[in-house]
Amino acid sequence: MDRKIYSVSELNSSIKEAIELSFGAETIWVAGEISGFKGHYASGHWYFSLKDEQSQISAASFRRDNQRIKFVPENGMDVICAARVGVYEKNGIYQLYVSDMEPRGVGADTLALEKLKQKLQEEGLFDLSKKRPLPFLSRKIGVVTSPSGAAVRDVIKVVYRRSPNVEVIVSPASVQGENAPGEIVRALHRLYGIEDLDLVIVTRGGGSKEDLKAFNDEQVAREIAASPFPVISAVGHEVDVTIADLVSDVRAATPSMAAELAIREKREVIEDLAQYRRRLNSSLTNRIDIFSMQLDGLTNSFRHHITSRIENLERRIENYSGKLTSLNPFGVLQRGYAIVSREENGEIVQDSSTLKQKEKLVLRLGKGKALCSVDGTENEPSA
Repeated sequence: MDRKIYSVSELNSSIKEAIELSFGAETIWVAGEISGFKGHYASGHWYFSLKDEQSQISAASFRRDNQRIKFVPENGMDVICAARVGVYEKNGIYQLYVSDMEPRGVGADTLALEKLKQKLQEEGLFDLSKKRPLPFLSRKIGVVTSPSGAAVRDVIKVVYRRSPNVEVIVSPASVQGENAPGEIVRALHRLYGIEDLDLVIVTRGGGSKEDLKAFNDEQVAREIAASPFPVISAVGHEVDVTIADLVSDVRAATPSMAAELAIREKREVIEDLAQYRRRLNSSLTNRIDIFSMQLDGLTNSFRHHITSRIENLERRIENYSGKLTSLNPFGVLQRGYAIVSREENGEIVQDSSTLKQKEKLVLRLGKGKALCSVDGTENEPSA
């Protein structure tokens, strides 16, 4: 009995030919749940499986194809894939070669937008703590928008009505279409080079979600986040919220409202200044009253301290005066004693044995002096 014996390679090749003969080079659509996704390779290729309740099939998406896919797949995601069926002869397995993919039941653009929002939020670009306050008074503002649209006219009209001295610099850019994100980024960058700019308004009028797509672009979001000036975003209608709105410091519902937030009316400024003046005067008056009371208290404390010091010094002086009086040798003379000195040289005489007959002496009394001479002496024995 003749038999056909295949090598492994021949068998895999035959199976490949059979599968390709059945499906040809046509693209088919396959729905399933992603499992075992691996997309971290340096080549940029994706490898995963598609499965349903009964079975699964291997799949791959090469870098040249998956670059067009608007989101990164995740395990458990229900998707529809455009793919060719092929056989990987080396391992003897058949698989799908995916060229396109979209979420099942959700548009790819919507999913890509949500993924980008989540990414930027995790990086902190939406944090309220990073939002900067608008200037109290703006003298020069920049506006990024289409120079021919209604938005720029609305902004300029409101600005000049509220404060005609404010300078408005329009940095033109397309606000929809494929080139719009790059033009918006360049328009913002031009304004960032103006040192004395006070703030920036990024705006356009209403439109469909597709029309607002440029303001959901990642590069536009990052350029707004990098602004050295506060940024007001006014894109679309009030119900439309773009990534540009979330990244900006302040969101306005319309271009006109953005201009109202950016520029205060002179009347409002004058009223605020008058109120600040009243508050300042009241504060100064209160501070002066407080300082006056504190000064009175310090004055009383100082007066009491000085009085106490003076009284203390007076008592000490009286004490020292009494001591000096008691120690003063001339004070003894007031009690009838005298100081005896030699008339010749003024030497005080303490011992009568040193005196000579007829020697002249001076007696200093409590009042005045007396002159006398020695008629005789009596010496008392030493103690």
